[in-house]
Amino acid sequence: MKAKLFFSVVVMLSLVSCTEDIDIELKDEVSPVEKVVFSAFMENYAESRTGISDYPTFGYYSLFWTRGDAISIYDGRNTAVFTTENDKSSFAEFVLSEGQINNEASEYKAFYPSNITVYNQKLPETQHYVKDNVENFPMYAYSQSKDLKFKNLCGIIQLSLKNGADSPIGVSSIGLSSVNSGMSGEFTIGIDGAAEVEGTGGVVLVCEKTVSLSEFTETDFNIIVPQGEYDPLRVDLHLADGKVMQLASTDKVSVKRSGMTRIELTLSESSYESSLEMIPVTEADVDFTDR
Repeated sequence: MKAKLFFSVVVMLSLVSCTEDIDIELKDEVSPVEKVVFSAFMENYAESRTGISDYPTFGYYSLFWTRGDAISIYDGRNTAVFTTENDKSSFAEFVLSEGQINNEASEYKAFYPSNITVYNQKLPETQHYVKDNVENFPMYAYSQSKDLKFKNLCGIIQLSLKNGADSPIGVSSIGLSSVNSGMSGEFTIGIDGAAEVEGTGGVVLVCEKTVSLSEFTETDFNIIVPQGEYDPLRVDLHLADGKVMQLASTDKVSVKRSGMTRIELTLSESSYESSLEMIPVTEADVDFTDR
């Protein structure tokens, strides 16, 4: 879709949860490592998981499991870490790599990445730039078996930047924030499967190496944020030469769970100045102004 939602990244059906209290009977013995295997997959073969596909298919970008991905699984008492050797697939088998878990528990809760657990439900303040991709797109699954159907907890703001200045522009980091909606910190899971962040903490996308902007083609920066309406959305572009471009939207920017909001910006010399300048944001249907 165009406008505020450019495309849906992954939409998965959640498992029906049981409303009755469940007594979990745990066994003293933990099953051998080789016998503790969980399957993680998507219900739609064309849509997958932790890395973004190069091109959209039927209007969708895919996410896929990547070799070395780790998830945390909670059995009602213990949390263990599982990893996969599958690569670039919507289906993956995960084997126990750290901790212990009841192999016959009546329900499981799983998170990706593995540093998110039932005791540590936090979205990180810092993300790392991956060319044409994302790092550690957070997901959650609830299951009464070892088949885990993950749902995305967040969406993506894709800043598509072009150099409209006379001199080179190199990006070292990008900060996003909003006075009315948090992007990082502790979260709960809403009834629609979306992460709901407490507080108003922002996020910073760090580029390990300076990313130079072209005057001919856009460079995409994918930043993971929770579902919400950011009004205004503040963007702080930290450049390699030490300068900072501070921008703010003149209208709300909406992001949906499992969706991407694309924002196109052409940066000019006036972006360094304090005077207000209208900058069109084509896909999000919002204007930005220097602040």
